[in-house]
Amino acid sequence: MSEEKSPEELANEVKKKDSARAEAKRIIDEARIAINSVGENKNAEIILRYLMRRSGFLVNPRVMGEDGDVKANATIFNAGRESIYHDLRAMMSVETKNQVERSE
Repeated sequence: MSEEKSPEELANEVKKKDSARAEAKRIIDEARIAINSVGENKNAEIILRYLMRRSGFLVNPRVMGEDGDVKANATIFNAGRESIYHDLRAMMSVETKNQVERSE
């Protein structure tokens, strides 16, 4: 059987979860601010454009072998690599997306 926890232990667990949630939100907010500083910081634009290209955002992640079969492991790897840029892209404003993805 599992032990019942005291109200103090439960309260401490809730506090820990709340502080972890607040820390995760702070990190995401800081990343969102940094990502959307492309207008003021040319280096941010350079880095985001580099990540976009290296992640394979502009190409199909599917890998075909010489025999015409889809190579599952390579396709999964490419899709995972691309998902990193998609996570960053979700934090971008429309202006940032336009500046990074449509200008060269």
